[in-house]
Amino acid sequence: MNPPLTNTLTSASEDFVLMGFSIISITFIVLLLVILWLSRLVLKHKRTVENLTTLVESNKNDIYGLCSAALTVNENNASVHEQLHGLKQQLTHLTDKISQLEQGDFWNNPYNVDIRKVRSGASVEELMKQSDLSYDEAALLIRLHGGKA
Repeated sequence: MNPPLTNTLTSASEDFVLMGFSIISITFIVLLLVILWLSRLVLKHKRTVENLTTLVESNKNDIYGLCSAALTVNENNASVHEQLHGLKQQLTHLTDKISQLEQGDFWNNPYNVDIRKVRSGASVEELMKQSDLSYDEAALLIRLHGGKA
């Protein structure tokens, strides 16, 4: 009876070894499949990162361009503001001069009344009588400010 029992023990131990090799083989295959799947995922994420990096660089270049354009617009705006300020000062200066002319000796000049008469159609004789002008003065006023000689 001894020999059959020894055969059985050897056969059981060989079965355990074969079962262990099978489990190790299956585990190795599963691990190999997991490694392949993970490497595929890594490659996919690597491409995604490259695409996103390219997109970020493109956006960064666009932002630099927009900032440059904004600075140019700001400089142009400042230039226009300075020009407007200068024009405003010129306008104020001209307005002051006009005001001074209106209040000054120009309107109080005695010839202004005569010029208005000439523009209304007064003749040389009328000017001579009404304003005590000489013939030459009256004729000159009519030539300068009237439509007729």
